[in-house]
Amino acid sequence: MKAIAFPRAICYFTADFFRGRPSRRRSNALSKEGIRAMLKSFRERTKAILWIVVLAFVISIFALWGMDLRTPERSRGESDVVGSVDGEDISYQTYQNALNQLWTQMKEERGEEYEPSEIERNMLADQAWELAVQGRLMSEEIRKLDISVSDEELVAFLRKNPHPQLVKTFSDEEGQFDYQSYLRALADPEVDWTELERWGRAVIPEVKFQTYLLSQAHVPESDVLDRFKERTTTMRAQYVEIPVPAADPSAEVPEPELRALYEEKKEGFKEPAMRRIRVIEIEKKASPADDEDAAARLADIRAEIAGGSIDFATAAEENSDDGATASKGGDLGFIKQGSMDPEFDRVAFSLRPGEISEPFKSARGWHIVKLEERRTAQGAAEARVRHVLVEVEPGADTIDSLSTFIRRVTETIRDDGFEQAASKLSLPVREIEPFAQGMFVKDIGFVPRIVSFAFGNKAGSTSFPIETASTVYFVKVVEEIPERTRPFEDVRERLLADARLARADAAAKARADAARKDMIANGFEAGARAHGLDIQTTPQFKRMDQIPGVGGNTAFSTACWLLPLGAVSPPVKGQGRYHIIKLVERSELDVAAYGQARAGLVDEMRNEIASRFMANWYQGIRDKAKIEDLREKRLQ
Repeated sequence: MKAIAFPRAICYFTADFFRGRPSRRRSNALSKEGIRAMLKSFRERTKAILWIVVLAFVISIFALWGMDLRTPERSRGESDVVGSVDGEDISYQTYQNALNQLWTQMKEERGEEYEPSEIERNMLADQAWELAVQGRLMSEEIRKLDISVSDEELVAFLRKNPHPQLVKTFSDEEGQFDYQSYLRALADPEVDWTELERWGRAVIPEVKFQTYLLSQAHVPESDVLDRFKERTTTMRAQYVEIPVPAADPSAEVPEPELRALYEEKKEGFKEPAMRRIRVIEIEKKASPADDEDAAARLADIRAEIAGGSIDFATAAEENSDDGATASKGGDLGFIKQGSMDPEFDRVAFSLRPGEISEPFKSARGWHIVKLEERRTAQGAAEARVRHVLVEVEPGADTIDSLSTFIRRVTETIRDDGFEQAASKLSLPVREIEPFAQGMFVKDIGFVPRIVSFAFGNKAGSTSFPIETASTVYFVKVVEEIPERTRPFEDVRERLLADARLARADAAAKARADAARKDMIANGFEAGARAHGLDIQTTPQFKRMDQIPGVGGNTAFSTACWLLPLGAVSPPVKGQGRYHIIKLVERSELDVAAYGQARAGLVDEMRNEIASRFMANWYQGIRDKAKIEDLREKRLQ
């Protein structure tokens, strides 16, 4: 297959993430030994680096979400494969590399101390899976197109696009990249740049391929002009409102009319495929020993405060498990008596200003409280307090014990079956109401791994343990419920209500049509008077504005946009009413302003088109691919 000829210019990254800036500043001089040490580190991180680069491009182009989200539980003896694309395996390491990089990006954005929620962890893991799938599909497309990398392209790419790690290495004390030192190192024959070359040869085809796809984006001049007009053209309109009356609840609707309405709306009565499961739940509960440890830890903190080695605010900042107040030195502000946990409330309002309580337990864990001041506001007693919270969490011994028990449950289910294992180990089994894909599971909540397993396996399948922050689940798929259309009898009352509402709407529409006919024949004002309609006038507005008195009615704005100046619109449907509109003012095109804004609009629209094109292209090849997600494997 003949290789595609790409202009050399597209071989270069344009993202600032990859662009170094030449500098005249003195850099930290690198010895050959230093470069070799750096390259050793570079070689060790090559796999992760390749994913960093791929992610930097793919994440920005595709906004793909879905499926199961967390790294699966893996036991000894399992294959090091998390899935496949068209028969090509995706290794656990590839998936984990993507997940680690996404995790690192989140930490960089939100701080090292940030702890993502259960939902965020799920989303990260699903993104990592999707990126692994993308990598496989894009590699196959590149192979089919026979995209190659010449030595000249490689050299030009490496010269103009130093790897981010090398940008840091060749930067001075002030963080300025020393481009000339980088070029001299590249030209040094004694330095082995094999790993850098391997990185470049892996990345350049990706860049060529994506740039080729993005180059398909074309923005017609008429679309650019329309975008400018939408954002700058101001309008003013007169209008009348014709309200839709309430539906008559006693109105009779013939059965054939209801049947016809059912056929018309039948698509909307489809219910998605559902699954019914039963689960064994093992709660991750702290032990009495964990409770004692938490109380002892808090007693030690209080002793340090009392001994003067640390003040209360610092102790809270360094030790409190209350994320909302720790950074504020545990300050809860003023609390009203009776507004907190009963025990917290009792202790806080029993203290004297400046006094620190003994450790006590609430529903959240163990606390110590310091009363700062009291006051009475609007007849209610209030206290300004600080607190240190130590939550009671499973300790190492408890976790080890739980892990041992989970292994025992796993083995018993494998040997004896789901129900028999539950009976043998005295574990309750819960029947869960049917649920659709992508939905919350009643009595369990948002646990995408459970949904993914249920929809990825046949009835009778049992999962490996699925862990959340508070619970470990074993899941058995009991029933696969296919998609269905609700029968006429089930939706008859809804159809009857819709038919009555449609009659009320038709009456309002007929009144609006009659009013408009008079407005055209006798003038807008005279027609409105003849039908007892009040004329209202909008302030100046643009097409995408919220219009006072009208709101965000897109149909109203669109009608004004399309109307000739002075023309009267047909009835325009709004929320519970019809509008008849007369456009009375429209601003002229500012040609000079358009000339200034045009380039920016073209770039903006090209990016939008390119993003849609890339997403549609990717979805197209993804839909054709055979993708197997094995992250949630069956136990039975």
